[in-house]
Amino acid sequence: MKFVEKKLKTTNFESAQNRLKALVKENNFAILAEHNFGKILKSKGKDLKKNAVVFDICNASKAHEILSISVIEGINLPCKVGLFEESDGYHIAYLDPKTIETTNEKLRTNFNEISNVLENISSKLTDDTK
Repeated sequence: MKFVEKKLKTTNFESAQNRLKALVKENNFAILAEHNFGKILKSKGKDLKKNAVVFDICNASKAHEILSISVIEGINLPCKVGLFEESDGYHIAYLDPKTIETTNEKLRTNFNEISNVLENISSKLTDDTK
């Protein structure tokens, strides 16, 4: 699976996180888990010195459709969306479901629809300047 990465205009990481959470909800997805790598590594005695948070997000209806077609596709769930601090600012990145190889048209349709939602979320977040 390939990933998509975009630079954000915002200069406030917390604001970007809050906006991402709101956009996920607006698109009928839910955040299942939040992995703050800075905090995780700090608890292990390591200092990342950068913001890096990955969110596991899911739409229950889409997950049900996908798993009803092929349970093994659960390996691709949930969707992962990350916010990262780089030397040039903050970035959003996600694994793009439309790049999952499958010959099943129903799965391909679901993956494309989810990809469109992730693109929408990332585009809106990229355009935010708050």
